[in-house]
Amino acid sequence: MAYKIISGRFETGTKEQQFGYIQLFGNEDIQYFFDLYFHWYNLVHETGHCICERYGADMPAFDEEMFVNRFAVAYYRSVGEDDKLAALQNRLSAILSNVPSPVPEGETFAEFYKRIWNTEQLANVMIYGYFQLNSVLEALKQSGSLTEVLQEIKVPVNDTVTPEKCQAEITSSNASLFLEKAISNLKAMGVDVPEIRLELTDNPEIQCARPE
Repeated sequence: MAYKIISGRFETGTKEQQFGYIQLFGNEDIQYFFDLYFHWYNLVHETGHCICERYGADMPAFDEEMFVNRFAVAYYRSVGEDDKLAALQNRLSAILSNVPSPVPEGETFAEFYKRIWNTEQLANVMIYGYFQLNSVLEALKQSGSLTEVLQEIKVPVNDTVTPEKCQAEITSSNASLFLEKAISNLKAMGVDVPEIRLELTDNPEIQCARPE
């Protein structure tokens, strides 16, 4: 099965759409941070979903989201992108320190989101946004290697291969270069990555992977 990652650009969004991201992410370097999150980090996150399906990884949706975040973090650590991951972690920590947690007292993050998954409550923008940002932050705090993470879904990895860093500037126009480099690296390590292509769109609110 082939997949398409659809990723909207901040710079082509409406003023209302852009304002929504400014409210969530803050106004400081918003263009760069949007691209860092969606046109760098999230491309590998979405690739992780495609790999899970390719290998028949059977896990609840909440667990898969947590897994693909750990996968994306481990991938970028494997190519030596610790500085960018640290910048992402610092920004997410600052954002979440100013956002009230929707998790009720007496419940853990995992318990709450597993309970509301597939309900209308999860469709609330702030509740789902908090989940996504906090799950990425939790992944950034963990230290599993790419080999260890992929072994969780029984993906054999040739860890003698040294993956290469993509040297392109982080912009929406370079997003395909980061995706192509990630796919190339993973294939070189023996991962059976399905065919994945990137489709950029004007609507920044669309960020997903879909079967072709």
